[in-house]
This record gives sequence, structure tokens and C-alpha cells, in this order.
Amino acid sequence: MLAVIEGLDLARLLLDLLLVLVAAKVGAEIAERFKMPAVLGEITAGIILGPSVLNALAPAGDRGVSLAMIAEIGVLLLLVQVGMEMDLGELGKVGKVSMMVAVIGVILPFGGGAIVGVVMGEGVKTAIFLGAALTATSVGITARVFGDLRALATTEARIVVGAAVADDVLGLVILTVVVKVVTGGSVGVATVAGTLGLAIGFLLLTGLIGILVVPKLLNVINRYASSGSTVVVAAFALMLAFAELADVAKLAFIIGAFMAGISLGRSDQHERIAHDFGAVANIFIPVFFVQIGVNADIGAMTKPSVLGLAALLTVVGIAGKLAAAWGATGTRVDKLLIGIGMVPRGEVGLIFASIGLVNGVLDKDLYGALLVVVLVTTLITPPLLRQRIGSTDKRRLADAPAPTQEPAEGWLDVIGDEVHLRGVPPVAHTVSLALRVASLLGDARPSPELFDWFGTHRNAPLVWDPRDTPGFINLLRTADTRAWRFLDVTGVLERALPEIATAMNRRRADVRDLDPLGALRFQVVDALHDLPTDGLVHDDDLVLAALAADVCEDSGSRRCAIDLAVRLGRANEAIRISGVVADAHLLRAGSGDPNAFDEHEVLQMATHLASPAHARQAYTLAIAIGGLPRWQREALDERYALVRDAIDHPEITGSDANNLAGARLQAAQRLADEPATVDRLRHASTSYLLSHEPAELARQAQLVEPLPRSGVVRVAVSPDPEPDLWKIDVACRDMAGLLAHLTGAMADSGLDVRGASIATWPDGAVLDTFTVRSENRPSARTLALDMERALKHALPRTAMPELTLTFDNGSLPWNTACAVTGPDQVGALQAVASAFAAAGVAVHTARIASDNGRIADRFTVTDRLGRKLDEATMDRVRRALAGERVRKGFFRR
Repeated sequence: MLAVIEGLDLARLLLDLLLVLVAAKVGAEIAERFKMPAVLGEITAGIILGPSVLNALAPAGDRGVSLAMIAEIGVLLLLVQVGMEMDLGELGKVGKVSMMVAVIGVILPFGGGAIVGVVMGEGVKTAIFLGAALTATSVGITARVFGDLRALATTEARIVVGAAVADDVLGLVILTVVVKVVTGGSVGVATVAGTLGLAIGFLLLTGLIGILVVPKLLNVINRYASSGSTVVVAAFALMLAFAELADVAKLAFIIGAFMAGISLGRSDQHERIAHDFGAVANIFIPVFFVQIGVNADIGAMTKPSVLGLAALLTVVGIAGKLAAAWGATGTRVDKLLIGIGMVPRGEVGLIFASIGLVNGVLDKDLYGALLVVVLVTTLITPPLLRQRIGSTDKRRLADAPAPTQEPAEGWLDVIGDEVHLRGVPPVAHTVSLALRVASLLGDARPSPELFDWFGTHRNAPLVWDPRDTPGFINLLRTADTRAWRFLDVTGVLERALPEIATAMNRRRADVRDLDPLGALRFQVVDALHDLPTDGLVHDDDLVLAALAADVCEDSGSRRCAIDLAVRLGRANEAIRISGVVADAHLLRAGSGDPNAFDEHEVLQMATHLASPAHARQAYTLAIAIGGLPRWQREALDERYALVRDAIDHPEITGSDANNLAGARLQAAQRLADEPATVDRLRHASTSYLLSHEPAELARQAQLVEPLPRSGVVRVAVSPDPEPDLWKIDVACRDMAGLLAHLTGAMADSGLDVRGASIATWPDGAVLDTFTVRSENRPSARTLALDMERALKHALPRTAMPELTLTFDNGSLPWNTACAVTGPDQVGALQAVASAFAAAGVAVHTARIASDNGRIADRFTVTDRLGRKLDEATMDRVRRALAGERVRKGFFRR
């Protein structure tokens, strides 16, 4: 039944939201592949879905209102992110040059846009709004281009970024004032002055509350809340409250969200809040940009009058921003480059246009004209910036002073709160200098000439010196965001550590990431340092393993971790470091299956991890990677405890035993009498040795020797400690479908198989051990004869498509785990065994279980060469169980 709430069709809303999100993501992906901002793809998706093309979404009516409400939440989240990334300390350090550029870049476009509006016959209020819409600069687009070209450390980039920071604040104040003026009564000096005073008063009041009250309030909530999400919910409520307060004051509600963001950014919980807000923003913000496209009228936008107005506004907007570069007069910078960097309007201009349309200040034609201005300035800026930055490189290098000798006091000097250079270092010192500067940024900031030196050599190739690794590891332990931000801005890590560069490119923000310096964080490393150490300091290799887990998370290759360790000068430990990463994921994968705690699997994992130190490192890293729900974290703890117990307390130890399998082998060999039996044990597989006690191993090896003739079966029956359970050992020669033949014979004898393990040898010997349920002791002789008769007949094909097979290559080091679920029925085990045989799969262990008429069996399997199964082999098993005839795949191609 469809729910209808107050006349709003919920089913239709959900469908509209589905269309918006899918189209937004597809549009963004296409745009980014063509090196264009993602927002352009999202706006285009909205135009296609809207009335202009497909008419799949309506901008008016109940449907339009519902999407508009979601879009408004997206705007709030966008502005709260802007506020959270706004560093008031940095704003105070913008400097005269950046401030002058910002002020000129606001005044000239504002005045020019208003004049164009009046000349084109628009009213005073509309003309004022048109001018205001041209003021703000989109820092995200410019910073993205500067970052891609490693030019964020140049003087021009610092001026543009600083001016854009000031521009954000000035633009929001102007928007607040203009919205109130144009939606109120007559425009006059008193109205403007009163509104400006109210806006400034609101900023001061909410700023004081945000600085003095909000951080303390969130600390109290965090201290006493039982749920970690309470702080995030409180932050979201604060955002809504500030927006509502702005609306009550008859100001633009987004100014409230902006001030809430500034307040949240100063709290101790800002990283958690930013992370969770970011996840929500990824859903809501694209709706806002798609809604902009839906509201666009292509017919109106292509009118000659609209295109003419858009052309005039574009010229005025670009000219005003280019002229803003004259605020940098008196400095040796490329003024044209600064002007180009100030051109794009991006998401800020879109917010202006949307508010104007909603408040009735702009009609469809004017809205379309502003949309054209935003699209044009956003599209032309990146290529112009790239061209201009490239043309200045030769001049910059030609003007660079020659290197000097290193002073006795070193290259760096901290004067006041700034880090300065002594002399001119050679380019070869770039990495070591960058790491040293980063380590000093807790109490100081880089001086302009220091930034200039790094900016001049931003494209110089760098080679990592292993002598810099200790300093880098120290940064991983102690550095804050400012240190990583500096290393990102200078491009040092990108050039010297390609593995990190790859991770940075994956994480490189789109134009909605409003952190202008592209902050770099290693979340796994940070989480590692937050874990309790129980008195043990995490060693350097574990820190590097955490770094590898962070930067190699999406590479899908263990090679990435090895290459990173080798590059950092840890060639001898590279395999171990990459092994810690791989085994951390192995432990995590196993914790997701509550059935992955059988003795065989625990012992297999214990033997693979081998040492308590390695096991502890893998377990610690598995926790640091994070993202596990509580139940899975508890399962991980339980699995680790079992593995550690197996490592720390092996049942049998020997002076030459290196692991549990070796210990059991030595003990079994001491119990064996005949040399052939001892030799049989020596060539047994590790998984088989782990599955049985030494006394069992010796008894079973004696059953195998001498190797039975083809078609001959030897059977031994022994009691199990559990009542009505029996161990049945079967020795014979290997053949296709052996497990299916043997289980079929036991089923015919009325034996309920509860578990199985299989051991094979290169000479064709097989030792299968079954645990069966029977009130009476099974007859070994009768079973042997029944099995020999079964081996002479063709393997029956039993189809059971109602059974479900789930394969897992991630939870065990050597085998593939296969879970079988479905209705319990006679012959199910034989059917599964037959499917394995048909696909050429070797079964090593089997655990048989049922509950309330459903089976929950688990097998550990490999292909015939002892490797984990590939997808093609898994598919063959599934098709064979469904009754299809398949061809065995012994070799991977």
C-alpha cells in the first residue's frame, strides 16, 4: 500500500529521488572523466531530467516542493561544510594583498552587475541582486587546478586562496543583506544600513555563541552520551537551530548554517562530525545541483535577449575579477594569473541564483542568464589557469637565486611564529626540508619566502632518501592536519612517494570540497595511535603497515604495500609489513562468519600467523582499519583470542618445531613404529596435520601403509568422546568423486555424517576421516565392503538446486571456505560432494550441521593444485549442484 502524507505521494517522491541520485552520480562521473567539475555533470543531469528535455521531474507542484525541500537541506550541509573548513585564525592572517584582492573582486562585479541590470531595464531590486550574484568566487575550482599542478605553494595561489576565504565571508554578508533588502520594502540608505547592522549583529552574536558555548556543550554531550552518534545528531540540530534563528531575524537561512559550521569546526569532535556530515552531504548536495538544472529552462536560456544579458554579465564578472588582481600591486606576482584564479563562480553563484528564483527576485530568463554565467566562468577557468601557470614556469625558474652553502645553524630558523629559510637550499634537500618544516608547524607557520622556494621547485623530480624515513614515521605518530596539509600543498609526498600520490589522487576532492589546501589525512594511522597500547609502543613497522593499509586500500594488490616499504628503506621488512596488512584483512574477513571458529580453521590461522608478535600486529591493525559493527568486533576479538591461545599454548612442543604443524608431526613420528609410516607422516599436508592429534596421526598413517591397491578400502572405527559419535578412518587410493562415493555408501548404511576431513599424498594415497552419528558401533568390515562396491559404480548425479553455496576466499590463508545452506534432505552431502567432484575441487574438511530442518554445512576446499578457487571454478560447482553437466577446470588461464 502506498503511503500518502498530506497529499504528497511518497512513492513518487522516492522514485524522483532515485532518478536524481543516479543521474547526478552518472553526470558527475562523466564530467570528471572529461576533466570538468562534477557540479557541471550534475546540473546537466538536472536539465536532462527536467521539463527542458525528458520532463521526468517537475520543478513545480507537490513533486517540485518535495525535491526542493531535500535540496534546501543540501544547501545547509554545503554551507555548514564551508563554515567547518573556515579557519578564523587563517582568515586573520590573510594579509593586506589577499584582502585587497577580495574587496576589489567584490565591489567591481557588484557594481558592474547592478549597472548592467539597470541598463537592461530591470528594477532596482533585481539589478542589485544581479550584481550580488557576481561577487563570490568559487575557491574549490581554482584550488583544484592549483593542486593538480602542484602550484598551491606559489605566491599567486596563496593570494587567490586567501582572497577566496575572505570572499566567502563578504559574499555571504552581501547575500544576507541583499535578500532582506530586495524582499522587503523600498530600497534606501536606512534599509540597507539597518539590514547590514542586523547581519553584522547576527554574525557577532552567533560567533560568540559558537566560540564560547558550542564546543563546551558538545564536549559535555560527548562525555555523557552512551551512543557515539549523539554528538553528530546534536551538531545537526545546532545547524538547523542556527538556520532557523537566521530566518527569524529575516536573514538568509544559509548564513545560520555557515555560522553553525564555524562553531562546529572549533569543537574537539569536529572530525567525527565532518566525517558523518560528509556521508549525508554526498546524498543531499547533489540533489541541490540537479534541482538547479531542473529549474533551468533551455528555451529561455537560448533566447537572444537572455544570451545577450548573460554575455554582458559574464564580461562584467570576468573583468571585475581580473581587475581585482590590481590589489596585488607592489608584489612580484603574475597579476593575470591571480585574476584568472578569481573568475569562477561555481557553487556559490548557484546558491545566489537559486535563492533569487525562490524569492521571486529573478524570473526564468534572469535565472537562466545567471546559470549561463556560472557555467561559462566555471568551464573556462581550469584551462586558462593551466595555460597561464605553464607559461610562468620558465620565468620563475630563471629568476630563482643560485643555491648557497648550508649555514652552520641549518637551513631553517623559527622567528616568532614563522619558519624561515637561511640561505637557498639545493633542490636535493626538498624532502628533508619539507619533513622538517612539517614537524615545526605545531607552533609556527611557513613564511612566504619558504613557500616561494617550494613553489619554485614544485615540478622538480624527487627521490626518497631512506634517511628521511625516521622523520616521516615521527610525523605519522605526532603530526596534525597542518603538517599533512603543508606536505600536500608542496607536492612533496606526491613526487617522492608515488604510492601515496595514487591514494591522494583517489581522494582528491571535487569542487564541493571547500578545504582550499586539500587536507591529507591517514585515518588508519590516526586510529592506530588512538588505540590503547597496554604498555607496548606500536613499533615503526606497524605504523608503516597502517600507512600501507590506508594508501593501498583500493589498489587490490599486495605489491603496493611492498613497494611502499621498499621505497621507505624497509626492504628487509617489506614482506613482513605487507603480510601484517594482508593478515589484518584476513582476520577481519573471518570475523564476519560466526561459523569460522572450527579447530581446523583456527589452527590453520595460528600456523599461518606463526608468532605472537605478528598475530598481535595483525589484530591491532585489523581494529585500526575500523568500520566493524559491534557484533563483528566481538567476533574478531574472539577469533584472535582463540588464535593466540593456539600459538601460545600448543598441545605438543619440540625443540625443532617451528609451528603447531611441526610440533604435531614430530610427536606423531615418535609414536609411529615403521619407517614407512614415519615417511608417510613426513609428507603429509599441513592442513591434515592441524586437523588431528598426534596419536590419531600415527594410527591413521599406519592404516594407509602399505598403500592399498586400486579399489581396495581399509576402514578403522574408533569412539568419539561425545555419546553416539564415532570416528571412521578410511584409507584408499584417490579417484574422481571419492568423497561422494564414500558418503553415499555411509548414507546407504544409515550413518549420519557430522564432519569430515581429507588428507591426500602425491602418490595417490587418501585418508578420509568422518565423524558419524550412530547408536551402535559401525562395522569396519561391512563399511569397507560397501565402499568398495560403491567405487565400482558410476557416480550418481544428484541435483539439488535449492541448496545455496557461498564461497569465501578472504577468511583463510590457504583454503577457500564454502558454506552450504538450504533445506535438510537425504543425500544433501553426497550431492554437494558430487558437485565438487564434477568441478575438479578437492575437499579438505567438512563440518555438517542442521537446525530446524535446514542445513548449515561448511567445507574448506582448493583446486587440484592446492590453490584457492577462482570465480570460474566456483561457478562450475554451482552449476553442477543445479544438475548441469560441467567440465573440470584443473588449470587457471
